[in-house]
Formats: sequence, C-alpha cells, structure tokens
Amino acid sequence: DAQETKRPVTIRANSLKTRRRDLAQALITRGVNLDPIGKWSKVGLVVYNTAVPLGATPEYLAGHYMLQGASSFVPVMALDAKPGERVLDMCAAPGGKSAYIAALMKNTGMLVSNDASKDRTKAL
Repeated sequence: DAQETKRPVTIRANSLKTRRRDLAQALITRGVNLDPIGKWSKVGLVVYNTAVPLGATPEYLAGHYMLQGASSFVPVMALDAKPGERVLDMCAAPGGKSAYIAALMKNTGMLVSNDASKDRTKAL
C-alpha cells in the first residue's frame, strides 16, 4: 500500500554556499549513503541511510543544506524566481520553500514570507 511506504529522506543543497556534488562528497565521507534525487533537480539529494544525524553535521550547521521534502522543490522550480525580483510566499512555513526561493534569487530582490496559520509563522 502506497500510504504505508516510508517516504525517502531528501535534502536540498544551498546553492549560495555549496554545490550539490561537493556536498554529496562531504556527506559520503561522513558515512551518508545518498544519490542525486534525479535529473529534474540540480540541488536535491536522496538519503538512503546515514551513520550520522543529518541535522547535526558541520555542513548542516553551516547552512550548506536543509532537510526538505522533494515535493517542496516543485513549486519553487515552477516559480523560477530570478535575482532582483519581488516574491510573496503566502504558504511559507516552515520556511524551506522560501529559503530555496532566496537561493534562486541569490539573496537579492525582495522576498516576503507569510503563512495563514499564526502558529506556523513561528517557524519562519
């Protein structure tokens, strides 16, 4: 049953700080078994198993990647934000898509992140 199948762990490389290939090599050295998520993404990696906590590696703590579901990549890729543009993210919490948009915009322009749920905005 598809609903009982565990979703793979995916991470998104922060293109402002590293390249996916360099990040993958660093994590492989730390004992992470991973692959590029597919040809459709330049920043995504799928993690099969790991000997280290993904949320505690030096690369994670330095902002080189974030844990993010692959399905969250798609709306950002469809938006295709460019440097210098103005973007309003109305479903921003917990912030992964907004962070990806900011990376595509190379930290230029204006990005306003908001969410309809007041409780969820605390994550922003």
